Amino acid sequence: MIPKIYTTTKNGEKKAFDVILTFKNENNQKDYVVYTDNSYDEENKLRIFAAIYNPLTNEFIEEVKEQEEWNEIYKLLDNVFEN
Repeated sequence: MIPKIYTTTKNGEKKAFDVILTFKNENNQKDYVVYTDNSYDEENKLRIFAAIYNPLTNEFIEEVKEQEEWNEIYKLLDNVFEN
């Protein structure tokens, strides 16, 4: 069973997402959750989202915005999907 997370949209609608992975970045000591709504973009690539979160409460702290953080996430996802 794939773990799910739920968020509430701006218009109050509850939306479910599938968790792809969670991890702690030892360099910046932040915990991340990487997830998807299983939709695809115009290039037929799976839409993936990431957020910094608190693993003790499972609360989102903020969406990932920095390109450096995304680069680390993409590198990790490449390793996961290759194996």
